[in-house]
Amino acid sequence: MPLRLVYILRNLTRNRLRMALTCVAVGLPITIYVLSTAVIDGIDGFMNSSAQQLRLVVANSASVIYPLPSGYRARIEALDPTGKKILSVCGMRWIGGQVENDPRPLTTLAADVDTFVKTFPDQQLTTEEAAQWRSNRQSILIGPATAANFGLKPGDRVNIRSSLPPYLLLEFRVVATAARPGRDPVTNYCRLDYLEESIKATPSAAEWNSIDWVSFFYVRCGSKGDLDHFRTTIDAHFAAFPDPTKTEDEKAFLNEFITQFFDMPRNLSRLSAITIIVAVIAATNTMNMNLRDRRSEIAILRSIGFSPAAIFGLIQMESLSLCMLGGLIGAAVPFIGFGYTPLGDVSVPLIQHLTIPLSTCIKAQTMALIVGVLAAAWPAWNASRATVVGALRNLE
Repeated sequence: MPLRLVYILRNLTRNRLRMALTCVAVGLPITIYVLSTAVIDGIDGFMNSSAQQLRLVVANSASVIYPLPSGYRARIEALDPTGKKILSVCGMRWIGGQVENDPRPLTTLAADVDTFVKTFPDQQLTTEEAAQWRSNRQSILIGPATAANFGLKPGDRVNIRSSLPPYLLLEFRVVATAARPGRDPVTNYCRLDYLEESIKATPSAAEWNSIDWVSFFYVRCGSKGDLDHFRTTIDAHFAAFPDPTKTEDEKAFLNEFITQFFDMPRNLSRLSAITIIVAVIAATNTMNMNLRDRRSEIAILRSIGFSPAAIFGLIQMESLSLCMLGGLIGAAVPFIGFGYTPLGDVSVPLIQHLTIPLSTCIKAQTMALIVGVLAAAWPAWNASRATVVGALRNLE
């Protein structure tokens, strides 16, 4: 074994407790980095999948929390009398909701029954499921992650109380819960006509002006060119109306929605950056303590002919070895945990199952490599500049 490698291994194992604690201090931020990157990539993948469906979202220009008149649907459809450029328009109304006697919040949307299936082919409903959706006004499509959390399956009945006035308690029959590629795992879809009928049957609903409006419209286009054309055409058409619109492609809308309500990607990016900085600080502190304890060794190395560059390289290799070991542990824990244990069944907003790809672990190892270089830069520079006399003079 080369002498330099022996020297590095002996230094790493000299204080094993310090080495173990440093590996943990580096490994934990790498674990957070891996999980954060996997979640961000998963959300981005979900939005990219939605973008492939060529859908526009038409919302109130003031804010998505303000409604639009349901009559806007006919006006949007009239912009393409042929029906070849605008394939379908589906009004959506957000009702949120909670399962009766359960405090956990839901994401539930009431949709136009006649255009939902055509507007959302990525739901991949079977012929039987689509028929049930059209025939039973109490039908509801439950997101697969939501179904797993609440123990729901097709054919079950579930009572959901809306999160908005007049806070109706609605009874639904579950039509579909299957997890399919590209399908939103948490959002539930019920029929808008059933919601409106229930509101009309409630005497107190009139005071909330709760009928004849939607939260936004989904517009499915025939091609990318049509998508770009109607993005501006729809807004221009409603510019002079009391409720002007803001039209975006689905990916932009989802990104804005996520940012407005919980901004998970940005917060996770900040968290991973902070933890990497902490890892650099921890590794730098370890290298400083190691070199402070080995001043006499540095003096001996200089006296027997080791150049400043050689000493700098030895210290850098020691730091890299330490951080790469911590990074390997930090990346292996989530990779194994979410790939080969029950942790893989944990659901994340917009993601049903968190997947840790090998490429993310490789990125994490690269990050650990950067941590090792940065951590040893200042201690190695100081050690390489030390003279034999200066190093011996500083000994206690």
